[in-house]
Amino acid sequence: MRRRRWPRLGLLLGLVVLLAGTLFPVYYMVLTSLKPDETLLAQPPAFLFAPVLEHYATLLHDGNFPRYYANSIIVATGSTALAVFLGSMMAYIMATIPFRMAPAAFFLILLPRTFPPITTLIPVFVAVRWLGLMDRVEALILFETAVRLPLVVWIMRGFIRGIPFPLLEASFVDGCTPAQAFFRIIVPLAAPGLAAVGIICFIDTWNAFLVPLVLTNFNAITAPVGMMSYVNSEEQLIWGVIAAGGVLTIFPVLLLAFTLNRFLLQGLTAGAVK
Repeated sequence: MRRRRWPRLGLLLGLVVLLAGTLFPVYYMVLTSLKPDETLLAQPPAFLFAPVLEHYATLLHDGNFPRYYANSIIVATGSTALAVFLGSMMAYIMATIPFRMAPAAFFLILLPRTFPPITTLIPVFVAVRWLGLMDRVEALILFETAVRLPLVVWIMRGFIRGIPFPLLEASFVDGCTPAQAFFRIIVPLAAPGLAAVGIICFIDTWNAFLVPLVLTNFNAITAPVGMMSYVNSEEQLIWGVIAAGGVLTIFPVLLLAFTLNRFLLQGLTAGAVK
């Protein structure tokens, strides 16, 4: 019993340390967003104080941040929906319709995923400016969709290959076309995988910073980029407002992850192993 107890205690201690190191920055950010101005830079840091909501009020009454927030929701939702829809259909074709160039096509689809985003920034900027899409939400949606497609194809291909093929054959015998089989058979059975990859794409797009920073000027600025406008005001950092913006920015991601956590675990487990 002692031999079994010590590894469990070590594992428990490691989990506690890991959770503390992961969650403490979030906890301190929430704490900072509720601190009065006079206690923000107090040394040692103040952990007991009367919480205030003035930083949230300042942020929400600013006419720009709600627009940044809405742009982030539009870009993340639109690009996620497009990437999941197109990527799942591509994965369906590669998983169910054999053709000679399938391995090469799969490799070429995954190849852009290996490039650091900064290496494609200049050609993307030139192309967007040539098309007249600078500072437009549509440009961000199209770019983020293209970036997430390889991930969707990779995960969904493995998930769809785990679906029993006789179900598809039976649907074809009943007169279904490949498109009808996709929507009637694949989509219901692959719902956990679709939810999982959708969550990943949404979080990835929501946190995107570099490309929105380069492709936007005013109208299409997203929340992570918009937070830069609060970094420096009259040569001072507005710590309380920045922390409040951070809390509001991570809230949709946390809500989505907690709501669809069951689908995320099921989808990643099934799609990664098969």
